Amino acid sequence: MAAYLQNSLGFFIQFFPCALMIFLPFPQESYRFRRGRIFVCVTAATLIAAALFPAAMQRGYSGNAAYVANVFMFSAILLTMLAYIWLVRESLIKKLLVFFVVMFYATLQYCLVNALNGLLPGFYRVYEEVAEWAVYSPSGVLLYLITAAFLLPLMLSFVIRILREYISKVETRSMRREFVILIASTTVFVIMIICVDFSYYYMEYRLYLLLLTMFLVMLVDQVLIYWLIFRESLRREADNERKRTLEIQHLQYERIMDDMENTRRMRHDMRHHYTSLSDMLERGKLDEMRKYLSEVIDMTVRRDSEAYCKNMTVNGLLQYYIGMARDADISCDVCAECGELDIDAADLTVLFANSFENAIRACKNCSENRRIRVRIGTVQGSLAIEITNSCKEARISRRFRTEDGLLPAEAFLSGRAGGGYGLTSIARTAQKYGGSAMFRFDAEKEIFTARIRLNNHSDV
Repeated sequence: MAAYLQNSLGFFIQFFPCALMIFLPFPQESYRFRRGRIFVCVTAATLIAAALFPAAMQRGYSGNAAYVANVFMFSAILLTMLAYIWLVRESLIKKLLVFFVVMFYATLQYCLVNALNGLLPGFYRVYEEVAEWAVYSPSGVLLYLITAAFLLPLMLSFVIRILREYISKVETRSMRREFVILIASTTVFVIMIICVDFSYYYMEYRLYLLLLTMFLVMLVDQVLIYWLIFRESLRREADNERKRTLEIQHLQYERIMDDMENTRRMRHDMRHHYTSLSDMLERGKLDEMRKYLSEVIDMTVRRDSEAYCKNMTVNGLLQYYIGMARDADISCDVCAECGELDIDAADLTVLFANSFENAIRACKNCSENRRIRVRIGTVQGSLAIEITNSCKEARISRRFRTEDGLLPAEAFLSGRAGGGYGLTSIARTAQKYGGSAMFRFDAEKEIFTARIRLNNHSDV
């Protein structure tokens, strides 16, 4: 029973943190199911595997218990990897990056435990004292506990504070070469650890120390590679941020030019009105003059009363883009209720500019039923935006299905089909305020929906 418990505990300590950490860096929107439910299932599956592990070892005792242990662990890793790839709806490159980061932790812990066991050879006596088929000795379990107590908090801090932010910001399409370098270097690192492990049994002590020194050099090299690639990705993100700032300035310039054009048009209309009124006055047609003035006043009142909400920035953006939509013969239904917001006007410009340009472009591709529906409000301290528009077609990645409902921006491949252009900018802006942006395409009804949520707090 002692050997059974120590093998179960050793497997659980070694495997469970890794199985849990690969799911931590991604937001809730990236999962097929609720993250809490996934964590519970991962914990239950690891406990079941840990309970079955000693029985598999005991059956393999007549042959080779260590071989059976390796096959069992490899199978557990493979099944967890397949479940991870299916449950997380992100790009494969991002998922591989997280997997290799966790593998780095696992191999580092494994090497430290074996090195310490090698420096304290007396610990191996417990194999004969407990059971010859034992894979984890009491000293090994103890060392796994010690190394986990030291390495796991550091790794969790890295995954939650750095890797999670990195995963949310990095643009995988622009970093493919760097990812290949990182994955290749991690693979070499894992192979090196295996060589260090086996060298203890087949090499002299000096050669083992030499190989261990090489391992430490590669460890430093790995850390430098990760640091350089992470820094490069953040630098590119800063470049993208500057590009978005220029995009905002360009949009604001277009608004100013459009306002100037409207002012010029209004002056032209006013000259026409003055000319008409003067002509009526000279001909003494006072009744026509009164009727004409009444029509002009009604038209002016209708134009001035088209205020959608109390927030000046949101109202101005709605007036601008709803006007563009109506000029394109697109019917619009707007209901907006929001006052003062702790959201930068430039970020609001990015959200509304990309959302409405997507919607207008998609509606123009429809021959009939061209419409846009906008709902804006504040819900429990968050700004909620829902924009639905007519849409004939949307290209969706094979990793996602329209039946899944709301999908992340990565699900839509093309910028020209179905309003996919600019979805990444919308999602990044939402994430900046601790919110989210999800999208859905209903092929049967030919409707595209964008749901955006931003936390409306000054501390975000």
